Amino acid sequence: MRQRILSAALDLVEREGVDALTQPRIAKAAGVRQSHLTYYFPRKPDLLVALLQASHERAPRAGDADPVAEALALMLDRRRMRFFLAIVLAAAEEPELRPILAAHAHELTRRIAAAFGRGADDPAATAFVDLMRGAGLRALLELDMRFDMAEAERLAATLGLLRRQGDEGEPRP
Repeated sequence: MRQRILSAALDLVEREGVDALTQPRIAKAAGVRQSHLTYYFPRKPDLLVALLQASHERAPRAGDADPVAEALALMLDRRRMRFFLAIVLAAAEEPELRPILAAHAHELTRRIAAAFGRGADDPAATAFVDLMRGAGLRALLELDMRFDMAEAERLAATLGLLRRQGDEGEPRP
């Protein structure tokens, strides 16, 4: 039942945004009573954190084939970025959610770092994730901003995560 609630809530977020996440709408979409919703997710921040994880699991995985495409899919989608910001705001009001959100952010960095063949604490991979997150924020604010695959690849190459054309040997650390 928990998974059914998460799936229905994630569908709502993807279709209509975070504002659509009301208990009555989620319960109706999941085909459950509101009491089931509060049993599994006693507070809205609990639901938001679970949805953040579910959204990353649902996101297309480019994996080893194309880590830059995976980062773009995860961090430059406007709806996903709005959702992420709503969770950050919830964590600001709920101190016990901060470590959960921090652990989730570390897992995202580990996922992207692994796609580049790097360790979870690789500073270049961490910088890439932080800069991509910043680009996602900028894309929300500047509707005409264009941050495409080529720009993300240049950023990854500048950080030594990808070889640039003409580079010899392994990517720079």
